[in-house]
Amino acid sequence: MSKQVQTVMAWSGVAFVVVFFAGFLISGFFPPIQPDDTPQQIAERYVADQDRIRAGMVLMMIGCVFLMPFAAIVSAQMARIEGRWTPLTYLNLVAGAVGTVAALLPVLLFLGIAYRPENRDPELLQALNDFVWVPFIINWPPAFVEALCIAAVIFTDRRANPVFPRWIAYFLMWTAIAFLPACALPFFYDGPFAWDGLLTFWLAAVFFGCFYLVMSWACLRAVKQQFAAGGTDTDAQIPDLLPA
Repeated sequence: MSKQVQTVMAWSGVAFVVVFFAGFLISGFFPPIQPDDTPQQIAERYVADQDRIRAGMVLMMIGCVFLMPFAAIVSAQMARIEGRWTPLTYLNLVAGAVGTVAALLPVLLFLGIAYRPENRDPELLQALNDFVWVPFIINWPPAFVEALCIAAVIFTDRRANPVFPRWIAYFLMWTAIAFLPACALPFFYDGPFAWDGLLTFWLAAVFFGCFYLVMSWACLRAVKQQFAAGGTDTDAQIPDLLPA
């Protein structure tokens, strides 16, 4: 894989954060709708902000495109560490693919709710709103697996000039931990564990965004290091799992 292609792919993490969170802001869902809002309040929100929600969700959908090249470039650089047998690299790639679906599906469902909310019963809109917000906030497993996979691979890199700096592994472990408070979300309608709460939403959102920014920087650094050391276009390819 050429240096130019890898560099473009490494920037995809930054592009995802910029486009995805810009769409989130435009939609009016940042900060989120409060989970203890009445059906009428929720219905009025969807009707009044219908075009904002549609535009924001379309932008967030576009942002999800960047998750795929991001997972690929991180996995390619992980493969440089693991060598021929790359179970954690492939696990990260699978988690990245699942994470793309996990991020994209709620966006599509929000678009469906905002398609013609003026024709919906407020009770139905509240049910649909709950049905989307809960999985949108609680779907931490793919990102959790990605963070721990990358951290584990970094800890195995014993070379003098590692592919990824070791401090990133510790950051990723804290990132994985920051996602876990979302497990309490189904039991709360307000407070720090609600879907708009300090621990469930705000803490997780900060670490979620920083995860992509930090790993984009790390991949850009790794690609530069790879080719400065005389790397070739094939150095970062994921090895064949089958024995020669």
